[in-house]
Amino acid sequence: MVKSSPAGRRPALFWQALGLSGLLLLGSCNTAPRSLAAKDVPDESECAPLTPVVAPKGYAVLPEAVLAADSLLARTFSVDALRTANVCGLVPQLRAMLATPPGTLARVVARQQVGSRLTDVALEISSTAGELDCEEERADQIADFLLDEAGSRVKNLTIIAILLGALGSVATGLMSLFEVRKTIYRPVGIAIGLIGAALGYSSLRTSAAADIPFSHRRNALGDVWHGPAESTVFPAAVWNYLSRPGIRGANRPPLRKRLLNRWLTAGELGAKDADEKKQLEDLLFGAGGTYKADALRIRANLFDQLESTVNLMKSDVQQLAREVAEVE
Repeated sequence: MVKSSPAGRRPALFWQALGLSGLLLLGSCNTAPRSLAAKDVPDESECAPLTPVVAPKGYAVLPEAVLAADSLLARTFSVDALRTANVCGLVPQLRAMLATPPGTLARVVARQQVGSRLTDVALEISSTAGELDCEEERADQIADFLLDEAGSRVKNLTIIAILLGALGSVATGLMSLFEVRKTIYRPVGIAIGLIGAALGYSSLRTSAAADIPFSHRRNALGDVWHGPAESTVFPAAVWNYLSRPGIRGANRPPLRKRLLNRWLTAGELGAKDADEKKQLEDLLFGAGGTYKADALRIRANLFDQLESTVNLMKSDVQQLAREVAEVE
């Protein structure tokens, strides 16, 4: 019976050890990223009101010249309060209230009608702000998911790189111990180093690579961007508050344009190059598309700023209500 020499067994022992280490390495981590299907994205209809908010019967916004020509209204209310009343469609009711004799039942009824309309406007503002906040949270939620998925994959890649480096050290040590020729273990060391570098580079690109289909056919940002005469998302009073010039400052552009100017200069879109800005504009202000986490963060920030702008109307309506209450 022929016995194998120790020298003959060394290469076999080395490759067995290397194979066992490789199996342990492959079994230790799973780098395949989970994907979120479009059907799993929170439905945009969850943010929309159950029924569309329609303007009350007879709602109309009068020209500034008509307001300025009404001396009774101008003496009774401040300029800012009159502008707020105008976008709320309340000027006819204010005229009717002032036309009634003070202290009469007719004056009380007219004041109640004005108060009822102001309550409706306050609810419209709160409803709009709630929808905008819901859309902000919807975008933030999906961005968090994509970033968590990317972070988990980066962690797995980092673990594999560490184990691979350890395996390389063990492999070259075993090769030296078993006196494997340098022409064999040097290429192995180089290969393991290159694989580790590739894993490191892959981990850097992981967070930027993840994307997801995200639709928003009902898009408040789109209305702000395109500026239609009538909005299908905002109630009439809120939309006119955002769209008419002179609100919160005489001779100033509409709040909608001021908001757009911030977005396009110092805001989320200002630092982008022309091509990237155009892609973001089509994505954010259209019906949706494939989003990455950073684009979802931008969308959430835009909704946050729009919500804050809409909420400014609350203080203006409160000022109008205060002046109405002071009318005898």
